[in-house]
Amino acid sequence: MRPNGDNFHLSPHVGLSHVGFDHLRTQLVDLVEPLNDQQLLSLADGIHELLRQRRALRQHHVERLRHRLNEDPDFDI
Repeated sequence: MRPNGDNFHLSPHVGLSHVGFDHLRTQLVDLVEPLNDQQLLSLADGIHELLRQRRALRQHHVERLRHRLNEDPDFDI
């Protein structure tokens, strides 16, 4: 599924606009409706794991930035 210009509007700060997200959510619900419970849970687990990875990566970047700022005397505040 690829977003097209008519249905999806990218926000400059986050993935999709409210309209685009609502459209995507409706399409996803229609697509997953025929899945059995186990398939749906597996899909949800995959999405949850993606979220965990994103959060861990963001935390890693924050920690590296803090470490660099503490080591560079030009960044002392």
